[in-house]
Amino acid sequence: MMTELTKGGPSRRSLLASGLALPLAPALLRQAWAQGHATTTVHGFETGADVAAAEKEGEILFYTHDSDPAAAALMKAFSTDFPKIKGNYLRAQTGALYSKLLAERSAGRFAADVIQFSEVPTAMDFRKRDGFELYVSPQAKAYPETALDNPPGYFFHSGVLPIGIAYNTDRVPEAEAPKSWKDLLDPKWRGTISTKQVTSGSQFVQWYELRRLYGDGFWKDFAKQRPRGFDSRAQIFDRLAKGDDKICGMAEWAGYQLAKDKGAPVRFVVPEDGAPTATLATGLATKAPHPQAARLFLDWLMSQRGQAVYQNNPFYYYPSLRRDAPPMPGGANLREYKLLFPDIEKLAQSHSAFVKEWNGMMGL
Repeated sequence: MMTELTKGGPSRRSLLASGLALPLAPALLRQAWAQGHATTTVHGFETGADVAAAEKEGEILFYTHDSDPAAAALMKAFSTDFPKIKGNYLRAQTGALYSKLLAERSAGRFAADVIQFSEVPTAMDFRKRDGFELYVSPQAKAYPETALDNPPGYFFHSGVLPIGIAYNTDRVPEAEAPKSWKDLLDPKWRGTISTKQVTSGSQFVQWYELRRLYGDGFWKDFAKQRPRGFDSRAQIFDRLAKGDDKICGMAEWAGYQLAKDKGAPVRFVVPEDGAPTATLATGLATKAPHPQAARLFLDWLMSQRGQAVYQNNPFYYYPSLRRDAPPMPGGANLREYKLLFPDIEKLAQSHSAFVKEWNGMMGL
């Protein structure tokens, strides 16, 4: 019988592939904090920031791709812990956010303290432009190497978006529900599958990983299913809940859990061949106007306190890559499943191929 979240047969090999069973502290992290870096423990977490100086700076500006309600909830949680520091944010979709950021910096304006992108290739490009400050947080020791930039210190993966399959339990019997990605190619699902549009970073990651696993033919066969593309996961799960679609072929965990909270008749499956996983990237901006407050915020965000907001707040529902993170809402544990992390350099190089193929599939 299929469980609420179908497991993909966790093995030591798959855990190693996902990066969740790597050594606790990479040598570079141990070295960084063995060279006289002073740390302070506050609210139960260790920080490399000068807390008194951060409070004197009095504010922080966080650039993020997340929604206004999500960003407001995060900054409220931080300012509740540190009432002397006003948490501000600026939000926009990653493409618009990056364009604004580059325009500001080229004009000599440095407003951002901490920056989060929804796509790692964008973060890598920003790092190459010397946009991210090198800062090895003491919290980095709680993360696997795959959750940190290479080398560590420029940004970390503040949350992940596991991608699976979701279906409407009123329209799809459990015994017939897809259990693998290739099950989506069954002709019985033709005209009943939803996906995201080409603007979605998660859709890009899924396209890349399934193409890597099964070759070019997979998406050519999938196109015969006449999938429908939508801009947001809210649209996708609203349609799925109403039964307008039977299957969501690119189901993000966060969207599923939010729909489930509302009582929607939906179920999430982690395919037995693995879950393509998109990651967020967050780091300190160079020339930040509030450098100590920025460090404190980043350490807080990496700590159990900040990660609890990301993992449990319905505006986020981003599972945490911390090794000591508790189970996700609903009881699933990220470490139990086979996560497929793309090679970021190769992912970035394949973007034009993705846009061409996906827009062709969507009839654009």
